[in-house]
Amino acid sequence: MRCLETKSPVFFFAENMSLVPAALVIIIIILLLIIFSTAITFSTYTFSYWKKRKFNFLEPTIPFGNAQSFFLGKRGLGELFGDWYLEMKAKGWDMGGAYFGSKPVFIPIDNKLIKKILVTDFSNFRNHGFYINEKIDPLSGHLFNLESIKWKHVRSKIPAAFSSSKLRNHMDVMDSITKLLVNRLKNMAESQLPIDIKSVLGRFTVDVTSASLFGIETECLKNKNAELMKQARAFFDIQLCRLFNTLVLLIPRNILIFFNFRVFPTHVTNYFINFFANIKTQRAVEKIRRNDLTDILIDLCDKTKIVSDNSGNSLPEPLTIKEFAAQMHLFFEAGYETSAGTQTFALYELAAYSDIQNRLRNEINTVLSRFNGVLDYDAITEMNYLDQVVKETLRKYPVLPILPRVCESDYPIPDSKLTIEKGTLIMATNMGIHYDPEYYPDPMRFDPERFTSENMAKRPFCSFVPFGEGPRSCVGKRLGILQVKVGLISILRNFKITLNEKTKMPFSFEKSGLILNTRGKVWVNLETI
Repeated sequence: MRCLETKSPVFFFAENMSLVPAALVIIIIILLLIIFSTAITFSTYTFSYWKKRKFNFLEPTIPFGNAQSFFLGKRGLGELFGDWYLEMKAKGWDMGGAYFGSKPVFIPIDNKLIKKILVTDFSNFRNHGFYINEKIDPLSGHLFNLESIKWKHVRSKIPAAFSSSKLRNHMDVMDSITKLLVNRLKNMAESQLPIDIKSVLGRFTVDVTSASLFGIETECLKNKNAELMKQARAFFDIQLCRLFNTLVLLIPRNILIFFNFRVFPTHVTNYFINFFANIKTQRAVEKIRRNDLTDILIDLCDKTKIVSDNSGNSLPEPLTIKEFAAQMHLFFEAGYETSAGTQTFALYELAAYSDIQNRLRNEINTVLSRFNGVLDYDAITEMNYLDQVVKETLRKYPVLPILPRVCESDYPIPDSKLTIEKGTLIMATNMGIHYDPEYYPDPMRFDPERFTSENMAKRPFCSFVPFGEGPRSCVGKRLGILQVKVGLISILRNFKITLNEKTKMPFSFEKSGLILNTRGKVWVNLETI
């Protein structure tokens, strides 16, 4: 009698294990097909947005839309949107659509349309559309992000802090800080080592901004306040994160709020709320009144000092201490980064073009000789070539290279059968405008002659918009420009500047951030004059 064969448990287990991977592979393939087909369907539906509305648009690819160069780290945000503008302009379009990932973006090209969006029809394009969550991320509730009535209330009071008389009053403190800047640079020049110029200028602009707007001495040029400099860098370090910028642009705000998304780390928020609260308290205790930006914002915290704007709206609520800190922090960061960046870009170009540098130095010395060598506000206003150099720097290197707007209600485009729908993200790109060969032939060339009064008169309004235009333009631009000019004057009258071989050539921008920044440091050599 033959015994029936039985499979051992080990053999049975091994045999059936061979079936599991096969089934698993089939399941994975099916799931991938479902995911892929869903993605294709979603993308096809999403990428039909502009076609359905009969707009000219740049042909997108899955999954990045028209933003592949950004997501792959080849172009920064400013460069990306500038590329779109220039591509559409080359096609002869007045406007066009594109896709940042799956998000439709409207790009105005025609100069008159840009003017309507930024200025004439501003009431329909008031807001930037950036992420704001004052409850869990109070520093995000600053003037640049504020919207509608609340933005208007705060914005209407700020210009008084930047009048000509206020700027004149800042000159003494600026002059004293520039002396510290020159002394520090002289010590560094004596070592004959290359200088990371933006690092030094960052400390300079922190000291100038803090003294001018807040009435405090930070002494960063003296290598004090290391913690302040560390916290000041935190926001811009975040801006260098591609994932962060992608989330803010792609994900609807209500979803980010639901997940308690934060722009600022908690330690940064706590540091600056305490920092600015102490300034406010000190002024109250010592009864200090300087009629500067800080006093204006302190008054907005006081219900008895808030007056009606005659618009028929009810009186706004006073600013809380967190809202006060958010506004103070914005001006601190903007004054620090944008001024330091613009001076760095200017010195980079001046180091590369010795003829421009020498001409500018001659003007500085000639004008100052009429003012007994004193760095005077009126002397600066007489330096026409300096103004041209700064404007050409801002043309080629607009520190915030995009001017975002959100359409508040359906907007029929004048002289067109097309309509911009409510909620559409509009990206006026000053980087694209500033590199437009129609306005600036050979746009990559640094040429201050573009900004003689005669040449400026040949270009249309809104062809030079480094600070935006209209009611939402940068309110602190006059102080920022003054800081840049004061810094450049102080350096050029005392030093000859050349590029050090450590500076990477050709020059390129950081690819991740929203703010236009150098990729790598700008190293220079200084020779004392």
